[in-house]
Amino acid sequence: MKSLTPAKLSLIMFLGVGLLVAGYFAKRMFATAEEPPKVENRTVPMALSDIEPGTTITAAHIGVGYIDPAEIKSDMLLSSRVIIGRVAKEKISALKPIRSSNLYSPGYRIPLDVEEGMRAVSINLDDSADMVGGHISIGEYVDVHMTVDAATANTNMRALAGGLTLTLFKGVKVLSINNNSSDLTSLNRVGNAVTLELTPAQANIIILSKERGKITLSYNPEGKGTGVVGVSDENRATLHEILGLKAPEQPTAPFITEHYNGTGRRAIMFRRVGNRIIRYGASYNGNNGTNGDSGGNGMNFDDMNQNSSQQNTFNQNRSRGSRQNRQGRRTPRNGQPTA
Repeated sequence: MKSLTPAKLSLIMFLGVGLLVAGYFAKRMFATAEEPPKVENRTVPMALSDIEPGTTITAAHIGVGYIDPAEIKSDMLLSSRVIIGRVAKEKISALKPIRSSNLYSPGYRIPLDVEEGMRAVSINLDDSADMVGGHISIGEYVDVHMTVDAATANTNMRALAGGLTLTLFKGVKVLSINNNSSDLTSLNRVGNAVTLELTPAQANIIILSKERGKITLSYNPEGKGTGVVGVSDENRATLHEILGLKAPEQPTAPFITEHYNGTGRRAIMFRRVGNRIIRYGASYNGNNGTNGDSGGNGMNFDDMNQNSSQQNTFNQNRSRGSRQNRQGRRTPRNGQPTA
C-alpha cells in the first residue's frame, strides 16, 4: 500500500470542499421559496348595513365576517347570541365588528319621548300593508283609519250600507315600531306593533275602535294634526256611496190607535200598502205588549219592525188617544154623558 503523502491529503481536502460548494450552489439554484405558516382568520358578527342609534338589533341586522385574530380587541362581541335583542347606543358602521360599547345593556329599553299631556298607545296591525308597506319610520306622522264590515257588525251597526271606512285622526306621531326599531328590516309580514302619540280623548277612541273594526295607517306628509277627532262626513265612506248605490227608502211609519173598553185596552195599527189601508190590530196592555189574537189580516205589534220613527209615532198617538178616550167616556153619576 502506497503511503499517504501531504500533497495527496491536501488534494483530497480541496476536492471535498469543492463538492460541498458545488452542492450548495446547486441547491440554491433549484430550491423553492418556503411559504410562511398560515394564520387562520376568525369569524365574528358584523353589521350588514349601518345601524342607527335606538335600533333594536335583530338577526336580520347581523352577518358574519372574517378578521385577523391579531386585530381582535377585548370588547369585541364574538357571538351574535349576545347581540340580538339589544339596543344600539351609537351608530354602528356596516361590515365592522360590533363592540360592547356600541350597545346598551341587555334588557334596556329607550324611554318613549311623549309630549306633555299626551298618551302613548300601541296597536297591532295585521300586516305591513296596513302601515304603507312598512314605509313609515319613527317620528313621522300618519292618519288613522277604521273600517267596519257590515257582515261582521252587530245588529245595531248593520245600517252601514255595506260597510264603513272613516278617518279617526289626522297627523298623529309614530313613537315606536316593534320595540323602538326604525329599520325597515325589523317589520314582520304578519303582526306589527305601532305606538302612537295621542291625546287622552283619542286614546279612548282608538282603544274601542281596534276592538270593533280594523285599523289602517296612511302616511301624512303635512305633519302634526290638530288633535281633533276626524269623523266628519267628508271623512266617512260607505260601500253604497263608493258603488253609487242609493240608500233604500225608509218604510212609512204605521198609524196606531188605542181603544179602551172598560179596563181593557186594544191597539190597532194601520199601514198603507199601495192605495189600500190594511188593519192590523191586537189586544194591548202597557206592561206586557201585545196579548190575545189579532184576527183577520192583523198581526201582533211585537212582530212589526219597530224602528225609532215607528216608536215615536206610537208614543204620540197613544198619548193623544188616551186623553181623547178618557174625555169621551167620562160619565157622571146620573148616567148622562158629559159634553
